[in-house]
Amino acid sequence: MLHCTVKFCGGCNPRYDRGKAYQQIRSALADCAEFSLPVDGQQYDVLLILRGCTGCPYLYEEIEAAHRVVCVCAEDIESCIQSIKSL
Repeated sequence: MLHCTVKFCGGCNPRYDRGKAYQQIRSALADCAEFSLPVDGQQYDVLLILRGCTGCPYLYEEIEAAHRVVCVCAEDIESCIQSIKSL
């Protein structure tokens, strides 16, 4: 089981429902990944970054994760799921 965490961008210009995307991704990965909010000092297999637009370059480097998966639009949801499943 992959140990995953999630960060949402500030939401200044969201172009899709990031909360709905998170629920969809969590549901699709329920058999292989568990998600929690980030905790200082914790290491994760995956950091899922849900941005509202393409303008934010921030990767939350302070969160220790072996892999970073970034979603910037609704069309990215399936590729995010597949990227995490392939780990």
